[in-house]
Amino acid sequence: MTSLSAPAPRLATSSGVRPVAGRLGLRVKAFLALGLYGATHWARIVRPSAQGDLLLMLVIALAAGLLSRALLSRPAGAPRVAGLVALGFVTFGLLLLATGVPLWILRPDHWDELVGHLGDALTALPALRMPYRGFDDWVRAVLELGGGLLLAAAAVLLLAPRARTFGAAVCLGTLYATAIIEHTPTHPYLDGAVFALLLGFVLWGDRLDERERPLAIGFGLLVVLAAVILAPRLDSGRPWIDYEKIAESLQGGKSDTFVWNHHYGPITWSRDGLELARSQTKGDLYLKTANLEDFDGREWIQDRSGFANDDDSQDLAGRHPEWQQTIHVSIKGLKSRQFLGAGSTLRIFNASRQPVEVTPDVFNSATKPLKRGDGYDATVYYPRPSTAQMNEAGAGYSYAVVRGDLGLEIPARGPGATPLRVAFAPWQSGRGTFARRATGFEPVDADAALRSSPYARTYALAQLLASGAQSPYDYVRKVIARVQRDARYSETPPAPKRGVEPLEAFLFDDHAGYCQYFAGATALLLRMGGVPARVVAGFAPGSRDGKDHVVRDLDAHSWVEVYFPDIGWVTFDPTPGDSPARSQITDRIERSSSITSAIPNLGAVGERTAGPTPEAPASTAAAAESDSTPWVVAGAVVLAVLLAWAAVWIARRRQLARSEDPEVEELRLALIRTGRPAADSLTLHRLEYLLGSNPGALGYLEALRLARYGRGAAPPTPHQRRALRQALGAGLGLRVRLLALWALPPRPREVLDALRPRRRRPYTG
Repeated sequence: MTSLSAPAPRLATSSGVRPVAGRLGLRVKAFLALGLYGATHWARIVRPSAQGDLLLMLVIALAAGLLSRALLSRPAGAPRVAGLVALGFVTFGLLLLATGVPLWILRPDHWDELVGHLGDALTALPALRMPYRGFDDWVRAVLELGGGLLLAAAAVLLLAPRARTFGAAVCLGTLYATAIIEHTPTHPYLDGAVFALLLGFVLWGDRLDERERPLAIGFGLLVVLAAVILAPRLDSGRPWIDYEKIAESLQGGKSDTFVWNHHYGPITWSRDGLELARSQTKGDLYLKTANLEDFDGREWIQDRSGFANDDDSQDLAGRHPEWQQTIHVSIKGLKSRQFLGAGSTLRIFNASRQPVEVTPDVFNSATKPLKRGDGYDATVYYPRPSTAQMNEAGAGYSYAVVRGDLGLEIPARGPGATPLRVAFAPWQSGRGTFARRATGFEPVDADAALRSSPYARTYALAQLLASGAQSPYDYVRKVIARVQRDARYSETPPAPKRGVEPLEAFLFDDHAGYCQYFAGATALLLRMGGVPARVVAGFAPGSRDGKDHVVRDLDAHSWVEVYFPDIGWVTFDPTPGDSPARSQITDRIERSSSITSAIPNLGAVGERTAGPTPEAPASTAAAAESDSTPWVVAGAVVLAVLLAWAAVWIARRRQLARSEDPEVEELRLALIRTGRPAADSLTLHRLEYLLGSNPGALGYLEALRLARYGRGAAPPTPHQRRALRQALGAGLGLRVRLLALWALPPRPREVLDALRPRRRRPYTG
């Protein structure tokens, strides 16, 4: 007879106890694999990407982890504490240097300055929009430093003599998860699957012996497969945790104010990603704050003439109700006298401030500026015509409507010369271009004056483009194509040569600028060609958050509106799509020709059209999805059950592997888990007596005894194992029967036997 007491456990592998050096090597590999993966993603939260800096930080973190392991292996005492503190200071300094901070600021006499810079950057973090594209080097350094500190903490925890694997996994998981929240990867489900496998390597890589590795890999692949099936179903349009609202609450009421007149030169307004407003609109609409209809010879500014064009927006909205809608705007971090409208704003209502129409389509607050907490509704007319509608609109302009949108002021050349005010003739109207000096009404040869002005090249280009255009819309397309040709987006454009105006230099010399340059040059060429146009200031549509469009300071933008008869003012955006206002509706290029197609209703570059493809109508696609859902859910449930069974089986196998007699150890655990005592005095003979009424269970115990003491005896069969499980739960209710299933789970052979079809015996009755 033998006792059921458990022998002293020991960690065993197929080749004995795993060497410490082998476990350390696996931990180093696991850290480098997941650390490199997370660091690559973290590097993308700044623009341009900081991959080189994060790779250097990964090396620093690995060195810090190995050195801390060596220090922690020494006896406890003051020298070890001092060494760990010194290592912490050195690691922090090296990580700072990896971000690009100057070496001199790490000297002790500059620590107060260092702390001040770091504190200011940390204070600004809640208001930032990621990826960070700003110019504050300290903000960039703090963002990179955060990734480096997570890597260092993970290395120290994972490589310590007594590894804190879970803590290291939390640090590396935070490194990856934070990065993908701030910049969505191109293939999120694939990225997540790779992360899950690498995380499993960190958690269990050094704990598995060679026999367990194939099973663990298979189990990991099953988990990834389950995630691929379930993740798209769990994904939703709104976040489970609204981190943007949390960040907003930490901004402490910060607000920004903007001056909308153009001012060419390096960008000086805020670019921190501060949330300014939220809008609810049908589709993506540009939010207008001001019409810049006056060109003063250098810059586009708001009209100062004191009289405005006649406004036909109300009449056009009545003729095109499909382009009319009501929008709602909530003010967050913006402080502004201008109401945010869209297209032609017809009226403002339900407003917390009194609106007053200062120019057609534009409203200001009559009293105090709008600020955080204010909100209102607006009825807007926002035309979205097709290409055919714009081509067919013709050039039957009402002079009362467009008189102010065909004029320019041209600066004079030479001492004593006065500026020239030019009113260009509407497109192919047969009328002449009128020009006069600011000092009188003497006749001026407009064509000769323009060809000798600072905008001579721009005027010649406008005449050339107009001569080859078939319609005003065709001319718009040609102008935008020429403005974008060889041009690049730059927030720090070079200063023009002396005597050259900024927009003239942008078109012909530098070809570098931001939205004000692209919009200003486009409107300049359009007016010179006789097409009514104006520059508009405000915000690009912003990013989506459920039903809301979130508008940030990075979305501050300038674009162009062009007037078409019987349609009204149509939005065109000539700025390239790589500008920070990434939600802008950027005009596309017709690959079949050399002309850029400026169609305003095409959507953002790279943005796929929502909904099913034309070959699969919405109803059909929805029905197909609905029909497949039950099968997907059923498959996911079955897969979840298999995963749970595999997890229990792996855990039990690992526990039994520590015993010298796994079969007896399994039986002892089964007795305990079904509520039966397993004292040291309990023997196999005693169990045979207690369970003797069940032939299957008795056969299991007899086979177990023979396998233990006999030579070449077969182990218990699946049928005997199943009989013992039934005996353990017999007469004790459903709960104990379920406990018996958990206490003595089916082995793979049992599952396969149960799934194998049984042969029918021949009928002999």
